[in-house]
Amino acid sequence: MRKKAKKALFALCVAAACGTACNSHKGANWLKASKSSVDIARVLSWLPADTETITVAIGPFWMSNFQTGQDLGQNREVSVEELEKQFELLPLLQFDFSQGVLEKRLEGQSVFLAVEGSRRFRSPAGLGELLYEGCAIAVFADGLGNRGESFLKDSAKAMVRMEEMEGQRVGVFQEKKEEDLWTLFVAFPQSRVVLVATNRDYLREVLARMRGATGERALPDTLPEWRYVNRKGKFWGLRHFDKKQAEEDPTSPFGGQKSANLPDEQAIGLTFGCDPSKARTATITYLSAAKDMLPVIKEKLFPFLSEPEGTKGLHIRYRELEPGVIQGLYDLDHSEPVNWFLFVLMGNLGHAIFV
Repeated sequence: MRKKAKKALFALCVAAACGTACNSHKGANWLKASKSSVDIARVLSWLPADTETITVAIGPFWMSNFQTGQDLGQNREVSVEELEKQFELLPLLQFDFSQGVLEKRLEGQSVFLAVEGSRRFRSPAGLGELLYEGCAIAVFADGLGNRGESFLKDSAKAMVRMEEMEGQRVGVFQEKKEEDLWTLFVAFPQSRVVLVATNRDYLREVLARMRGATGERALPDTLPEWRYVNRKGKFWGLRHFDKKQAEEDPTSPFGGQKSANLPDEQAIGLTFGCDPSKARTATITYLSAAKDMLPVIKEKLFPFLSEPEGTKGLHIRYRELEPGVIQGLYDLDHSEPVNWFLFVLMGNLGHAIFV
């Protein structure tokens, strides 16, 4: 385990972000409303080819104040709506900056689809969130009118500067988190699309691809992880481990015991899925070229939970789907298991916090 990570636990500061909504929404060109599925292929085509992780939330759900959700700190039963709020937040974490100045401008709008792509996870200077390059993409059910222009105009004093990138005006903001200074880039490239990026180059490529630039797709369908993703599910995501990042990424499984997550030199990737409207459970499916991973996963995927009495209500059930493919099923009907599940999941996806 890396020196900085020896005493670190992975945590996710999950505040309830968005309420669910069942109202109808309008289709538009490549994104057409459907009760059974949403075509996210176009959104994936916008992401740089070396994107390592994606998280996805399928709407519709309301964009709402990140700070006003139910506190899940006290262990109690969690409703379907509360559980959905936790997963709706995952791809939209970077929308909550500068006391939610952007989120407040979008509050009450119906989100049709939310996706975050990310790569190159790096240790913070001290404690706090891992730094990374990525972009959170929110596609709304309806056009946002002049909200984008008015936001950029009204935020002139709060932003560091305005840039032009691929024909788009981009607001640049900075925010101190623990010992690190984060730079965030906000753009409104289409009437229904809002982007918040943590890296200029990543955003530039997203905008270029939106304008028609072509290139290899991020996380192509040939990856084995896609076999274990329900793309029609409400919430899902995957990570395809990038071995080139092993030396600098504290969440990489490569590099032996220095990995802060599960060490595995033959790791391939992992997926997760959750659809609270069907069951308050979630799955994590781990893929490796190693064929004896079941006992390793049982012991190390959820640290401190190898003993039955230590499962914190997750009631973990593991099964080997095929050699090297281990799936865990987790109960998420109480707040403590929800927090612990997200704690571990996000760390393994690369989005972690050193505490």
